Amino acid sequence: MTTAKITTLSEFLHQSGAKYRVFDMGRRVIKLSPDEFVSFEWAKKPYPYPFQKIAHIGVIFWNPAVPNKHYVWFLKFPLDEQGLLLQAARDEFLVMLLDRVGECMLAATDGKNIEGALKDSPYTFTPREDKMAIFNALATKSLAKKPSQYYDDALAYFSGQTDISTWQSLAMQGVADVAARLDEHEETLALIETIPQLPDGPFLVLSTCLESAEPEAGLVEVFALRLDVQLQEKQPDIACISACLRAASNSPAVGLVDQMVLHVLKHKCSQNIEILATISGRIWRVLQQKHICQLFVEQLAHNDAGQAGFSQLLADVMYMPNMREHIMGALRSPTRSGQLSRAVGMMFGK
Repeated sequence: MTTAKITTLSEFLHQSGAKYRVFDMGRRVIKLSPDEFVSFEWAKKPYPYPFQKIAHIGVIFWNPAVPNKHYVWFLKFPLDEQGLLLQAARDEFLVMLLDRVGECMLAATDGKNIEGALKDSPYTFTPREDKMAIFNALATKSLAKKPSQYYDDALAYFSGQTDISTWQSLAMQGVADVAARLDEHEETLALIETIPQLPDGPFLVLSTCLESAEPEAGLVEVFALRLDVQLQEKQPDIACISACLRAASNSPAVGLVDQMVLHVLKHKCSQNIEILATISGRIWRVLQQKHICQLFVEQLAHNDAGQAGFSQLLADVMYMPNMREHIMGALRSPTRSGQLSRAVGMMFGK
């Protein structure tokens, strides 16, 4: 075997005899299919979840002969204007990897050599604490492993078995494990009853974890109710509204989520840049619907962060695969407001 044969990370892992899973670590933590990852590595398709024009990925891999020993690399790769992997970066990364590890990584008996192979590499990064917790939760579930030691306490709390004021003793990892395993227990029903009473602290942590899960319709209905209560307040709690949207964002109950987004966009609070960023950064798929997209860009034109907020959010969402045509269609609408026309002109230099 020669190093010339290995041109991608997936080939390297495959030829090493390793088994592996790949997760996106950018907007939310989500498992990438083998086809998605290989197509990305060969620059055949745009990266499905770009964040700041970078692909952030978590790779967990192991030797099938030692199934209980796992290694993790968190890698970031720059993307071109079409969202494709910059192949020069891929090649530089592979040269560095092969130089430090050799072709048959799993032949190395010292796990520290594998763990530290990419130390100081410009292609590695350290995820935030919440992303790390969610990654651990989803990875252990994907590998049919037990959740962390913090899971039972968190499950007892969110299913109403312990005092609702005791949340400060919960570990982030335990909350992430609960979010990742909603489909495993009947306690989901108890969770539906508990959420309306949750203090803001645990509710915000849970919502952050749920954006990488797939909460069922019953849970989304609870978030929608909490959202509607806020929208009726004289001064709605922006953090709570964003949390409700994040918590529901990845649910398969898309009709309910769409209604939540519509309710928010019809309210003046949606001119807040945090709320708009939550919609475009977590629930961008709703902007493929013409009426929702039009509402979104109008509120964005009036956002409280001004022209910079307008240009930055639109540039971000238009970079997502298959989103540019929807956004541009809304920006060109003959019924657009004068404010939107001015914001578009300033963004595109007219």
